[in-house]
Amino acid sequence: MKKIILTLLLVVAFSTTYGQNKYQERQSKYFVEAAAKEFSLNEDQQKELAEVRTTMVLAYGASQKAMKAGDITKEEKQAKNREASKTFNNAVIKMTGKKIQRISSFFQKNESRT
Repeated sequence: MKKIILTLLLVVAFSTTYGQNKYQERQSKYFVEAAAKEFSLNEDQQKELAEVRTTMVLAYGASQKAMKAGDITKEEKQAKNREASKTFNNAVIKMTGKKIQRISSFFQKNESRT
């Protein structure tokens, strides 16, 4: 059972990683490199960060697409984006061991560069 779950997780990670366009890939790569330097992340943590960032970016894209198609309202889109951000922030906090204030200042500092 563990092997099946691990295989599915790898398939999802692989497909979401390669499902991004080049611009998003560059943004994610820069973000992960900056976070690795800032928080002294090891290789496994960098891979995990890349995966959770990709998941967040894809969630944002899906909610934007759904809103444009008229499937959800602007408020529903915002709620979905908040949930994706919350999941991402919690993963980064757990990974780095830093408080949200420290993480937020890093995000703001790097937001203008990506």
